[in-house]
Amino acid sequence: MTDDTRAPQPSAGPAGGASPADAVGGAVHDESKLPARPDEQSEPKMDTHETDDEARIAGVVVQTRADVGDKNEARIADVLRQRFAEVGLDVGDDRVRALAAEVAQG
Repeated sequence: MTDDTRAPQPSAGPAGGASPADAVGGAVHDESKLPARPDEQSEPKMDTHETDDEARIAGVVVQTRADVGDKNEARIADVLRQRFAEVGLDVGDDRVRALAAEVAQG
């Protein structure tokens, strides 16, 4: 009696390897060699909007308010100075103190 539950054995191809007829699935191709369609994004999308310094300052203030808005003005000013330095903004001390007071007032 024959055991029909066994999987068929692959046939030997050239040099004793599996035959191409034994392959399962679709063709594999190198997508990087395919030309991009005109409506297809093929590169990482870059920020297309220039941000001016005032917008960056406003963003730092909003984030600082959310993070340490309940602290005293001196602490808020320290955090603002650190964050402005991290993003490469040179904000004068008078402005930092004024922004810290604004954040502290809520």
